Amino acid sequence: MKSRRALRLRKLLELVSSRELHTQDEVKDALVAEGWQVTQSSVSRDIAALRLSKERGIYVRSARRTPLPGQGQGQVLSAVLSESILDSAPAGDALIVLHTPPGEASRVGAAIDRLAFSEVVGTIAGDDTVFVAVQGSAAQKRFLAILAKLGDGDEDPLPTP
Repeated sequence: MKSRRALRLRKLLELVSSRELHTQDEVKDALVAEGWQVTQSSVSRDIAALRLSKERGIYVRSARRTPLPGQGQGQVLSAVLSESILDSAPAGDALIVLHTPPGEASRVGAAIDRLAFSEVVGTIAGDDTVFVAVQGSAAQKRFLAILAKLGDGDEDPLPTP
């Protein structure tokens, strides 16, 4: 089951991509109109979490980070995961469901595949959801821990090959 915050973040991304929202008050009003009970401070935190920025006075999803000189492929791919995974949840003993902003699931699935985690058997990506098949419940716990470290902003939570 998706967390309420993850659902709200997805709704905020949908609103930003479909409307011109100029202020945090407009963002708050749009969310309230969609049935969300939010405060200005929660809207501010959500905007920061999604790395929204303003272009020509309108909130937009920030451009994806470009690799810095000297960054290896692993660092770039781990940045893809930390930027794009909104929520993760176990499903059974050998599956993890990841939620991403619309259109980014394939990018996340490809990054997981390229990083070749020993816990991961394979991925299937849709538009905003990735199914990650893992070797079993122990592998599931290890991979969820890796994802949690990425979400916490750890510099290098990925194992070195």
